[in-house]
Amino acid sequence: MILSDLSVKNSTSVVVLAVILAVFGIYSYLVLPRESAPDITIPNVFISTSYRGVSASDMETAITIEIEKKLKGLDGLKKLQSVSSEGRSSINIEFVTGTDIDQAIQDVKDKVDQAKGNLPSDLENDPSVFEVNFSEMPIVVFSLSGTCGLPCLKQIADDLKDRIEAVTGVLEVDVTGGLEREIRVEVFPEKLAYYGLSIASLQNAVKSENNNTSGGAIRLGQGRFQLRVPGEFKTPEEIYGLVLGIHQGQPVYLKDVARVVDSFKEETSRSRLDGRSAVNLSVKKRSGENIIRIGKEVDDIISRDRLSWPPATEITKVMDASLDIKMMVEDLENNILSGLVLVLVVIFLAMGIRNALMVSFAIPMSMLISFTVLYVMDVTLNMVVLFSLTLALGMLVDNAIVIVENIYRFVEQGVPRVEAAMRATGEVAWPVIGSTLTTLGAFLPLLFWPGIMGEFMGYMPLTLIITLSSSLFVALVINPAIASFFIKPKFPADTRGNSSADIEALGEKPVEVNGPILRQYRSLLSLALHTPLTFISLSFFLLLLMFETWLLFVGLEKPLEFMPEIDPKSVYVNLDAPEGADLDYIDKIMQRIEYAIAGTKATPGEISLEQAMAPKEHTMPDGTKYTGPSDLANIKNIYMRATVSAGGGDMFSSNTPNHAGIRFLELPERSESTQDTLNTLRERIKNIAGGKVTVAMQEEGPPTGAPINIEISGDNFMILGEIAKKIKGVLAQIPHVEDVRDNFVEGLPSIQVHVDRQKAALFGLSTNTIGFALKSAYNGLEVSTFREGDEDFDITLQLQEGDRKVVDILHELLLPTPTGTLVPLSTLATVTFSGSIGDISRINNERVVTVKANVDETKIPGPVARAHAEEFFKKTIQLPPGYKMKFTGEFEFQQESQAFLSKAFVVALFIIFLVLVSMFNSLAQPFIIMTSVILSLGGAFLGLTVLKLPFGIIMTGVGVISLAGVVVNNAIVLIDYTNKLRGRGYELREAILAAGCTRLRPVLLTAVTTILGLIPMLTGVSFDFHQWTVVWASESSQWWRSMAAVVTFGLIVATFLTLVVVPSLYYAIENAGTLLNKIRTWVRRIYWKPVPWLSGETRGRKE
Repeated sequence: MILSDLSVKNSTSVVVLAVILAVFGIYSYLVLPRESAPDITIPNVFISTSYRGVSASDMETAITIEIEKKLKGLDGLKKLQSVSSEGRSSINIEFVTGTDIDQAIQDVKDKVDQAKGNLPSDLENDPSVFEVNFSEMPIVVFSLSGTCGLPCLKQIADDLKDRIEAVTGVLEVDVTGGLEREIRVEVFPEKLAYYGLSIASLQNAVKSENNNTSGGAIRLGQGRFQLRVPGEFKTPEEIYGLVLGIHQGQPVYLKDVARVVDSFKEETSRSRLDGRSAVNLSVKKRSGENIIRIGKEVDDIISRDRLSWPPATEITKVMDASLDIKMMVEDLENNILSGLVLVLVVIFLAMGIRNALMVSFAIPMSMLISFTVLYVMDVTLNMVVLFSLTLALGMLVDNAIVIVENIYRFVEQGVPRVEAAMRATGEVAWPVIGSTLTTLGAFLPLLFWPGIMGEFMGYMPLTLIITLSSSLFVALVINPAIASFFIKPKFPADTRGNSSADIEALGEKPVEVNGPILRQYRSLLSLALHTPLTFISLSFFLLLLMFETWLLFVGLEKPLEFMPEIDPKSVYVNLDAPEGADLDYIDKIMQRIEYAIAGTKATPGEISLEQAMAPKEHTMPDGTKYTGPSDLANIKNIYMRATVSAGGGDMFSSNTPNHAGIRFLELPERSESTQDTLNTLRERIKNIAGGKVTVAMQEEGPPTGAPINIEISGDNFMILGEIAKKIKGVLAQIPHVEDVRDNFVEGLPSIQVHVDRQKAALFGLSTNTIGFALKSAYNGLEVSTFREGDEDFDITLQLQEGDRKVVDILHELLLPTPTGTLVPLSTLATVTFSGSIGDISRINNERVVTVKANVDETKIPGPVARAHAEEFFKKTIQLPPGYKMKFTGEFEFQQESQAFLSKAFVVALFIIFLVLVSMFNSLAQPFIIMTSVILSLGGAFLGLTVLKLPFGIIMTGVGVISLAGVVVNNAIVLIDYTNKLRGRGYELREAILAAGCTRLRPVLLTAVTTILGLIPMLTGVSFDFHQWTVVWASESSQWWRSMAAVVTFGLIVATFLTLVVVPSLYYAIENAGTLLNKIRTWVRRIYWKPVPWLSGETRGRKE
């Protein structure tokens, strides 16, 4: 082969090239960004529109629907979701994957511009359009606690926020909890009315007086002096002295109409850690940045800053994605290295140290080349990429084994090393390329996996194709060059000096059958060739038997799963509080949740929350003692967040703004499955009243939605709410269906200020002006800042707290007109109480209420629970005319993935078949190999049965396709050598026996190396090369065990098929005439009366 010949002739250059590639590979590995799950890019564009004081139904009619009408014709539109709530319209446009997000944003902006003419003319601002990036989520959450007080903790958090946001790759830092100082000017409305003043006049006075003004410069004698008029307040008390105007000849001071309070801003959020008041910081990264690097830099900042903090100030990581990713990457690296050690041991035992070194060189070299290609392609080092490397581990040496062994054979028979390297590589080059192409052909269809699952799993075929192609390059280019001066056999006297042409003409000699293993195998193969039909029938029977065994012991109870059930690292206990609930109310419910998690039987009134969460001693599986805030041993931390932020949760978040986050111990430290802990938590919180309390697990892998997600669509939102209530009642009766909830919001009681637009216009006022005045009075308006040292604090103007809770004050509120006069609000508007519909959700231009539920998939898989739910609904739920119900969420992804993988399997088989036809120039022999692929599925079901695993639509499905690509290689080697022996004149039976015995060792070797490479992933047991300890439970193996089981056990069965059933099929097809006579004989034995056309007897036979 030209490429191999060139590499051998320039072996020094090739060695230099290998060193350069290794250096680039090491560099690429070190700088590749790390993350747990792949960085999934889902093109989402968000439109947000504010229209203060407008009800949800009016927002829907006036804004949401008008914009949706224009969005219908967008190119690439996949899903259109909207939420109309009081004063706000939120629309999310999801595009198909692969859409140019910049172009999509521009297209949406153009559509919004077209809709502006139909929107209300008095909108405060135009609708804003921006991208939603799911990867820009918190990567680490810190909780600050201590004895210095919440204002102090808030100041520390704000300082940290500024420093951390300066780190390259950090998007922003959110701070929740704590108290922030504020100078509040609280106005007495009755005194304002007496003096004929308005809130606006106070605003202007404070803003204009609290300034340092420059008066230019003045020359005095020889000097030049700056003129300054210092006006900034030195103390909050100075504000009292502001003169607001003249009343009856006397100055009116601010102290006459208001009071100044040096206090704190009104709390909008509270945080706690293990029952102690705290301040939380959430750090978000930009898309594509290295999480581990960012996490380390943030840790360094905190380590430096904490030296200056007050004593007893503590900072705790309650969530750290960088640590999770680091542990996941290290876990997968340990699996790869553990598998590598097992593979190397087998190779060294089977091939000897010199040949084994040359073969083993293919593994690190192929991986380093792959790292370089992945770095150039801007691919992150994530768990899918690392598992793909684990899957490829055993296959990387297959090509090198074939080529190095063939070179060794040539050299051993006396051919000079350089010539042997060229000739031997050329002899097997095309079979090696063909077998690699069949494997690549199996993975090729997976590159075209659509949707979110394709974004997630697409890294696997990409990595495998890159890695196996790299191994082919190493085998054909680098291995021959190294072997040309490194290989050193003992030359037998009778072969020394043979030419390569003589050896090629003689070909590889069949091995002598002189060992017990070879003798036993030859006997078994002879028996199979004597009765091929029996062995072929037996193999199909075993396929059915293994499937039926899996169905009986596993499949009847847990037939299907979409994604593997993973022990969560953390969970959220979410609270959906009633509309209009204030922070104190929300906090009381959250305290009940915290008491329940802590496991105390005392009520909030009996002991404090901090006492309830006092450290409790537990014991780890290794005997180590530790303390935690709960009586449940797995819980490491409990952190709480309560907030009254406007708008509540968003449509993208898996947890609500009000939640208790629970962080579990790491997997080796847990005393039980976190699923069991989760079940206990659900029992404890199920009777907590005051809001919807549900549990949400931390999402692992691609965002696919809830296991049960039901969308009910129709026109009347109240009817949709009633249907949702019935569906929730049905779901609650299904065993192991948990956390049933919906997004139906009954509405917020509101005070409507109906402005008489004509009267307002006569005074020169608009609804927007009136609304702004009301917001200033009741919610407060930041009018200036008070500087103390290096810090600035807001000066806020609003009604005093007592008046803000009295509706009658609204009528008396004075509004300034452009002419300077004041007019009471009661002259221009009427105030009424009303109730309104809450949030109105729409999907694809229809009103929708969504019901969601989780499933305890340790007891029942999600697909089975959905099937049960559908059966219940058919019997119990009658939908009114015009109303529809459908399963979405995970169900949609399941259907999409199932359909794609079925097609991908067929396409993969077709590609493999085409490659085989081109290799063998035959239809019969590729048919034999393809039959072995189908039969190997029995091994897949055997693996699922042994490990008691359901058939995973994603992991098992991909495993089956992977198995198809791996299985064919050994069958190709066996049949190819059989054909060569027959070409040398061997009789059919002898050729098959000789080929089987000769290829027994390489077939077993390649199968064993692939299997051993997957053993750490299959068992979860590996060696930690960082800590030099044995790891008995692997985090990553939870994800990939199903796929590893399919490939491992499938290969075990496929190896038997390759060595026994494939030769039987080959013999049967090549000896078809003889086989037909045997079939006739077999049929005669079954029937006592001969069948004439089978027996060959004539129709005219006399009775």
